[in-house]
Amino acid sequence: MQVFTLDIEPNHYTFSIGLSICASVRAVEEGRQLHAYIVKMEYFAYPAVGNSLLTMYSKFGMMDEVEILFKELPEKNLISWTAIITGFYRQRCFAKALRQFCHMRESGEDPNEHTFVVVMASCGCMFVPMYGRMIHAQAIKFGMASGVFVGTAILDMYSETKQMDDARKQFEEMGVLASDVSWNALVAAYVRNGKMAEALEAFDRMLGNGVSCDQFTYSNVLKVCSSIPSLSSGQQIHAHLIKFNCESNMHVGSSLIEMYAKCGNLADAEYVFHSMPTRDMISWNSIIKAYSQNGYPKKAIMHFRKMTEEEGIKPTSITFVAVLSACSHSGLVDEGLDLFASMIRDYEIIPEETHFSCMVDLLGRAGRLEEAKDFASNLPFKPKASIWRPLLAACRSHRNLKMAEFVAERITKLEPGDPTVHITLSNMYAESGRWGDVDKIRKILKLSELKKEPGCSWIEVSNRMHRFYSRDMKHTEMPKVYGKLNDLVKQIKDLGYTPDTSVVLHQGVGVSKEEQVLYHSEKLAVCFGLLNLPTGKPIRVFKNLRVCQDCHSAMKFISEISKRDIVLRDNYRFHHFNQGSCSCGDYW
Repeated sequence: MQVFTLDIEPNHYTFSIGLSICASVRAVEEGRQLHAYIVKMEYFAYPAVGNSLLTMYSKFGMMDEVEILFKELPEKNLISWTAIITGFYRQRCFAKALRQFCHMRESGEDPNEHTFVVVMASCGCMFVPMYGRMIHAQAIKFGMASGVFVGTAILDMYSETKQMDDARKQFEEMGVLASDVSWNALVAAYVRNGKMAEALEAFDRMLGNGVSCDQFTYSNVLKVCSSIPSLSSGQQIHAHLIKFNCESNMHVGSSLIEMYAKCGNLADAEYVFHSMPTRDMISWNSIIKAYSQNGYPKKAIMHFRKMTEEEGIKPTSITFVAVLSACSHSGLVDEGLDLFASMIRDYEIIPEETHFSCMVDLLGRAGRLEEAKDFASNLPFKPKASIWRPLLAACRSHRNLKMAEFVAERITKLEPGDPTVHITLSNMYAESGRWGDVDKIRKILKLSELKKEPGCSWIEVSNRMHRFYSRDMKHTEMPKVYGKLNDLVKQIKDLGYTPDTSVVLHQGVGVSKEEQVLYHSEKLAVCFGLLNLPTGKPIRVFKNLRVCQDCHSAMKFISEISKRDIVLRDNYRFHHFNQGSCSCGDYW
């Protein structure tokens, strides 16, 4: 405010600059004082001053003031309209932003690129593709749809509203005008819509066209490698990062840790973590989660202690999900209870649904079913199905049919379309010899057209994914695979392996119970790996369902006789088999 103390009379340029400075440094009180001077000295009528006021209050998030000022503006122009539209967008008032855009067009004011970018983003956030198409048509009319900024905003809008064909078409129409920003947006769009193969293909095209990638693109494609999962693709991207000296970026480094962890390569996840020049909370969360997912709970907790006590980094709710999960999968009940209490007491983190689910799982796995039930029943909110599911799994493991019925009833009320609840109950009824109840559930499944997801395992060999199902005959190498498996079974039986046929509750026609367990998909995938991967290389297999007791037992024997590390990830956790033992300690 020195201009006033020096008795220098400001003009509209001075006020505009002053308001812009206040907006950029969020000087709210000084901005209000300038506003008072503007009113007193009657400069509000100047368009530049009025628009600067609108922009300032918009950046402050004070939309009530913006609306009042906007109505009082003697003259509205493109800058005025864009300021109020942008303000509403920043405050996540997307409907109001779109409404103001409509009023702007009704007033006869033409939009510019910035206006189109903001309203496209609003359409995406509101999930209203119909409005997005209408605004896209206007962008074409004004010749802006193929430009880098508007074109990329249109692409983002279509991807946010799950219209990936339109997003791809928009990108292709940009042609040579597509910039680094557009390419990065395309990769992100594929990832956002779960089209992982297309995301990797787009990334390869980017590199082929010499387009530079940013940290977000690298993180996105590493996320793709994690979800497929494809260790070889992840390793190629890591090599690219090393070549262009990008791996030291903390954001990228954390994504690398997560990729290696989700591909079951814990050694490389550790290497990346220890090679990082600096580590932040996200890096620590990534390595703690890596240990938790891969069945090394003590290392997860040790790194949690290092992070909080030695590095002085405050944990987040995500950190606690990882350490609580580690305790749950390893039977560290007291440690888990202490950590949960510490989260609330020492770090003032309000527990979320995932934390409560971890606690129910922790107690349930340990056989403390009544405590788990009481915990779930006395939450500060009505428990969702995700809270009850781990308890149902625990009821199955500990053969508590009465409680399983209680829990199943609650899950089916919340999510009637989930077939796994009925299947779990059916299996428990079969184990108890209650075949009448088994038939009832079969009828329910048939009437509801609910189907059990078939077990599927896959393994990556020579950059290709090979999928297997139980008693599969589709793969071209199945005769060799079955031959290898039969030889292995003979060898591991000599070591003491006995097929666990207790997992077979419904014997197939013309197939013995032993045959039913011997040819599960994960065994076939492991044998395919043994036949096709170089000697000594770890076998990494992924499965969509929980590994059964028989396969878990067989894997320990196979790892011993083949002298191979076998990494098996099911839909619950990783199992690292080495020399006849598993990282889970047979607690899963």
